[in-house]
Amino acid sequence: MIIQNHINSYREQANLSITMYYDDACVICSTEAHNMKKRQPEKIRLVPVDEGVDELAAAGFSRKDAMTYMCMKDSYGNWYTHMDAVRLLYRTGGVKWSPLLFLPVVKQLGDLAYPYVARNRYRIPNWVTKLLYGKALMQACDNGVCKIAPDKR
Repeated sequence: MIIQNHINSYREQANLSITMYYDDACVICSTEAHNMKKRQPEKIRLVPVDEGVDELAAAGFSRKDAMTYMCMKDSYGNWYTHMDAVRLLYRTGGVKWSPLLFLPVVKQLGDLAYPYVARNRYRIPNWVTKLLYGKALMQACDNGVCKIAPDKR
């Protein structure tokens, strides 16, 4: 029953359009945002955090939080952040394995790991990013680690 509820939730939200607010200085964030947009250009709208800061603030998100943790709004006006936003992004983007993110153990592990990964994404070496994203644009990075310090974002 629990798995069926997750599948039903997945199917209901698969038809939503979303607005993704993302850290456009982060290579991983930008690459993932643009990859998802290419998959579903009519369903995914991208807005760099600094361009959407007023709308984010009206929804209760500080710039610092929005630059650290993914924030999204669906076509009904509902807001999502952290792993809930990631799950919505992959579902909307039509990623084949995205239903797995809703399975109870996977969901719990993702919820636990996401804040740590999000806060430390600038420390991820270029070779890991290239391994994950292929020929990702790396101009924001130098010497294997992104050069924008988290306190400067």
